[in-house]
Amino acid sequence: MYVRRTLPIKDMFFDSWRVILFSASWSCLIVYLYEIQDMRFLAVPVLPVTTIGVAVSLYLGFKSTSAYNRWWEARAIWGEIVNNSRTWANYAHNLVHDDKFENDNAVARDLIERHIAWVNALAYQLRKNSRLKISDNLHIFDYRRPFTDPDFHPNPESYLRHLHPDEQSYIAAHVNPATHILRLQGEKLRELAKYGLLSDYRLVEMMSHLGRFYDCQGKCERIKNTPFPRQIAYFGTIFAWLFILLLPFAFVDAFNSEAVRNQLDGLIEIEYIFTLVPFATIVSWVFLIIEKVSDSSEDPFEGGATDVPISTLSRNIEIDMKQFLNEKEIPEPLKVLKGIAY
Repeated sequence: MYVRRTLPIKDMFFDSWRVILFSASWSCLIVYLYEIQDMRFLAVPVLPVTTIGVAVSLYLGFKSTSAYNRWWEARAIWGEIVNNSRTWANYAHNLVHDDKFENDNAVARDLIERHIAWVNALAYQLRKNSRLKISDNLHIFDYRRPFTDPDFHPNPESYLRHLHPDEQSYIAAHVNPATHILRLQGEKLRELAKYGLLSDYRLVEMMSHLGRFYDCQGKCERIKNTPFPRQIAYFGTIFAWLFILLLPFAFVDAFNSEAVRNQLDGLIEIEYIFTLVPFATIVSWVFLIIEKVSDSSEDPFEGGATDVPISTLSRNIEIDMKQFLNEKEIPEPLKVLKGIAY
């Protein structure tokens, strides 16, 4: 997720130069055929293309809104995870005690560390099987960085390092590690109740809180495993490109009408009509960027520059929870890389 107020111009050009080149070349070709080769039949009235442009803009607006709502839902879910994690740390620190209200820091540490493992396991699972391509260069769309640091969840080490050695092999053998880490938490709570460190009421409350984590995990998995409706995404791209292809034909007609109205002829007329090229290129670029912005928001857990920064949020949760334990070795927040929080 970009955390700066502006996006680098260089990166925007790097991700869209192909569109600019294609649009400029296509517009030049149409003007050349129309004006130099005298193919006057290529001119299309402005009104039909304008009507298509209005329809495409409305469609892309709907697509962008739907994609943003999906992105915001993902961010809101991780907001719930952050808040519920703090509550869990407070429960582990204050609700687990004996009849004399004395708590055991080792027990609290065990519950908190296992929860940190769950958060990282969930982040790892959401980052797996990304549809984005990998590149060392900075991109706004379609790419993610090739991280190897476990803090950014490239492999199971991201969560296994927070588990006891005897738990690591058990969790690694399951397809859905996050689910079974919560299962271990539930078994640990049952054990604590057995030895008198949790009353029935406190056990029910903490088990209920585990249910909230399952709920958050299920919501994340729903977004991850349910693609944005392809009919909406695909036809948005098709409509945008259709409008871009038709745009020079309409501009030729409009610019020619202006040339006739101003009584331009000869070389001046040709130069004037060729000025439609930058205008057609700009309009095409705007429509394609709108389409790419919505496309980049469809799947918010892929690890791209515009996605929800779940690695950063996971580290913030870990910092908050370890400070409940008054530990001296607290990890640093993840650094923003070139204006992007991952």
